[in-house]
Amino acid sequence: MQRWLGALVGALVGCTACSGPDFNAGPADDMPEFQLEMLSGPSNLGTGWKDLMVVQLCNRGDVPGSTEVGFYLSRDSLIDEGDAFLASSETALVPAGSCRSVSAKAETPRVLEGSYYLGAIADPHDQVREGNESNNRHLGRTVQVDLTPPPAPVLSWLEPVGGSSLVPNISAQSEPNASILLYRGDRCTGMAVANLTSGSSCPYPDGSPEYVVSSYSARAYDLAGNVSGCTSIPVPSGAGYPDTTPPAPPLLVSVDWHYGTLQHQLRVTGTAEPRSEVAVFVDVACTGMPVATVFAGTSGAFSAELAVAVAGPGRIRRVYVAARDAALNESTCVQGPAYETPCAPGYGNCDGNPANGCEVDLTADADHCGTCGTACTGQGNAQGVCVASTCDEACPVGTYDCDGKRANGCESTTACGPAVCTVARTKELMITALPVVEDPARTALGGAWHFEALVRAMAGGGDPSALVRQWLKTWNTPQTINGLTVPARPLMMTKVLGPWEERSGGPSQPLNFAHAPFRLLAIVNRMDLRQPGLQAGEGRFVFGVVAPNGTPLEFTVILEYALPGTTPEAIQRWARDWHELGQLNLGSAEFKTKLQGLTDRFAKAGVLPGRPHGNALNQIRTNEAALGEPWEMREFVLTAAGLQPATVKLTADNGFNNTNVLSNFIHANQEAILAEQHTVPERFSGLRFLGASSKVPEGFFWRAPSVENEARHKFSLNTCNGCHAGETATEFTHISNRAAGQPAQLSLFLRGGTVRDPVALISRPFDDLGRRAQDLETLVCGTPGGASINGPERTFETLLGYPAPSNLPRARVH
Repeated sequence: MQRWLGALVGALVGCTACSGPDFNAGPADDMPEFQLEMLSGPSNLGTGWKDLMVVQLCNRGDVPGSTEVGFYLSRDSLIDEGDAFLASSETALVPAGSCRSVSAKAETPRVLEGSYYLGAIADPHDQVREGNESNNRHLGRTVQVDLTPPPAPVLSWLEPVGGSSLVPNISAQSEPNASILLYRGDRCTGMAVANLTSGSSCPYPDGSPEYVVSSYSARAYDLAGNVSGCTSIPVPSGAGYPDTTPPAPPLLVSVDWHYGTLQHQLRVTGTAEPRSEVAVFVDVACTGMPVATVFAGTSGAFSAELAVAVAGPGRIRRVYVAARDAALNESTCVQGPAYETPCAPGYGNCDGNPANGCEVDLTADADHCGTCGTACTGQGNAQGVCVASTCDEACPVGTYDCDGKRANGCESTTACGPAVCTVARTKELMITALPVVEDPARTALGGAWHFEALVRAMAGGGDPSALVRQWLKTWNTPQTINGLTVPARPLMMTKVLGPWEERSGGPSQPLNFAHAPFRLLAIVNRMDLRQPGLQAGEGRFVFGVVAPNGTPLEFTVILEYALPGTTPEAIQRWARDWHELGQLNLGSAEFKTKLQGLTDRFAKAGVLPGRPHGNALNQIRTNEAALGEPWEMREFVLTAAGLQPATVKLTADNGFNNTNVLSNFIHANQEAILAEQHTVPERFSGLRFLGASSKVPEGFFWRAPSVENEARHKFSLNTCNGCHAGETATEFTHISNRAAGQPAQLSLFLRGGTVRDPVALISRPFDDLGRRAQDLETLVCGTPGGASINGPERTFETLLGYPAPSNLPRARVH
């Protein structure tokens, strides 16, 4: 059996060596005023130094402020930004009249060896306006920079002096005052068994004349943390040298696997020779490097907890263990029980064959819906259909359920009449009713429509604090998207994230979602965004951001989810479910139960395989002026790394408004723009064209020299900022933020009305909810007056119209 490599670990035994104020100017009104106090840090820096530098960041102003602190090394006592930079602290929010401890650590300093002063500067990049910008520096102690490693230790054996002990001493020499760590074996690995000071000695580390190892090794560490090379020395020969008896094979008690998206958690327990080292291997029979090593206790029990990289779904994993004693004798290899890697959310290994992995999509397979073997059936001629792991019924191509009776299936082969098909907009398309958006159970913490439940599903069911913090902190720093820079809006910390963290116990604590600053405004059906073969449309949650006292801010957030389902039957099932809401009393218990059944199918984790955590989120869009002027819209997508900034679709960078470049783009794509079938590329004419964010000055609309106004209008209408401003006479939001107890207000563009074209001064009618209602009516009931597509007049072109195509222009994605 090959030697397995692991840490040689033993107990530490024996041979342990004993070891001005800032200028206080008066604060300016309505500004923070940063000063630093009590700077501390190490006295020696080297290649291995990782100690913290800590300073008190104080705000002597009369308003809260956020900033970072930079740490520097200076040859003189005047600290400035030109000195050698070491590190920056995290951004800290400091209330007026308070101090906060901030810290940072640096790796190897990039300076020459010698003596320096340690200094710190608050707001080193002058991003925060203060009444006095000259008192942000603070001088600390002197620091000796030493980048030269000590020489490798010289080891020697000394004869025992006096007494009856036959145990020799080991001596170590290196740089004066260096600490020398001694290890078993000749590789300086594992846990040190002794700690000496250079020039000292100690008795044989394992405390017995029966020498159980063949050699010892050592490294030297100087005061700056620099590390020497490794040297070794064989033990002297004598009685009992060496021990050659291998330990007994370990006995496994339990092997527990826990599935994770990026890592498997593994716990192995058992018994082995007391004090022996036990190595754990995964998928290899005790060869190469172990994934973990642990030591058995005095009773022989051991336990190892570790993270293992994921394997493909359905793959068989195996655990192997072996033991090694202090003399490096190894036991035989022991194999543990096999483990089959679970399938990714939404998939199943229904045929039990690991060779083809997880072959079934449990979210869409009518024979295996949600779990293997669960079949969906329909009544009458209705077909069983699986949508988001939930069984339901759908009408076969060319049939309709006009009487609403499930027992007789889809009884009609012609389109249903108006009485059956009329869409109730406030129940089926745009739900803003207070009994829904202020439902005392579903919108409270733990409820299905609370912000925490939605972001927890994005985080795979774990604590969403890290995901939400990372998302909100993107406003704190400039973001580069499509090669364009979106400036920071640091008021995010002051107005939203900072107060929330204060109410959660501080920035290092998990966020308390009982104080989440998000109020539900609306639940929206966007089946008009359906794309057969890709998605059945979108379902949306619209939230307003509120201040700590509940006052609505000029800030809205839309979570936009794909409705899972790619087949005509799945699309029709979604349409029928949304339409059935119209038959219930708005806000009733039955209505909200039915609505939650719909939202659970698109908002929970595991409903759309292949996406992070199986979450169906397409994107998050934000629209705000609370953090700065003008209004700004941003877009984010969910990735394995969290919520990441993305381009704003169909919207050029604001800098191209009224330019020849935009004119050239409209001319080159005029036919597609007039038909609202166009796209906006990331680059045009060699320039970064698609916007990284969308600025929305008051009354904004897009214009371009020498283009037809109708083409200009269609381009502007399909942009984020044109549609939310001058092109539709909208005051920035189509669904307004609201106070508690007040319903959100809808824009004229949504509810219907006529506005004046900003260029030609002609009247243009808008009624987007009316358009959506007509689309849903056609989708549910077919084209009124249309012929039966089961009769002799059935044609290929007729079948292509099933389900009915959306009346939304392809270019309109908002």
